[in-house]
Amino acid sequence: MLQPSEMTDLMMAALYQPEQNIAVTGTDGRNEPVSLEFDKSKNILVKKENGNSEEIKLADMPLFLRLFFFSADKKSPESWEISSKSLKSALSSAGIDTGAAALSVSDFDGNAVFAIGKEKRFTEGNCLEISKESKRPVMLKTGDETYIFSDYHRSVLPLVFPGNIKFFKNGVLQNEWIFLRDEYKQK
Repeated sequence: MLQPSEMTDLMMAALYQPEQNIAVTGTDGRNEPVSLEFDKSKNILVKKENGNSEEIKLADMPLFLRLFFFSADKKSPESWEISSKSLKSALSSAGIDTGAAALSVSDFDGNAVFAIGKEKRFTEGNCLEISKESKRPVMLKTGDETYIFSDYHRSVLPLVFPGNIKFFKNGVLQNEWIFLRDEYKQK
C-alpha cells in the first residue's frame, strides 16, 4: 500500500493546475455568488462571498481550501517538495496523523479511499479521505468539522475543483458551496 506522503503527493498531482491564477465561481447554500481566485506568484487567495472580499495568505487559508490551492510547479521539484511539506504540516496541525493511513470505504459515497490519519478502516478520528480512483479529496474531518467534496466531473473550470463542498459541524450542515457548470444546475 502507498505511504501517506505518497498519497498526498498523488492528490496534489491530480489537483495540479499549471496556471498562475486559478479562479472558480459558484454559489453558496443560499444561492448567493461566491468566487475564489488564487494567485500562485503571491500565494494569496481572494475570496468573495456575501458581498465581502477577503484576501487570505496561503499560510492562513482554511485547510479545506489549501487542499486545492497550492503554489507548486510540476517543472520545479523544489517548489513541489515545499508545497507538499506545507500541506502535510497543515494536515498535522489540524490533528491528522500524517504517518498513518488505511485503505477504507468512504461513508459519503461508498467508494474506495485512502484514509490519511487512520490506522485501520473503522477507526474514528481526524482524517483526509482521498479517492483511490481519482486521487482527489472526498472528505476532510477535523474535530467536530467535516467537509465533503463531490461532483468533480460536473464542476466549473478547472475541472479538478469540486462541484460541491458541504460543511458540517457536529453532523449538522452549516454551509454548502456549489461550483457546477450551467448544464448541471437545478433550475
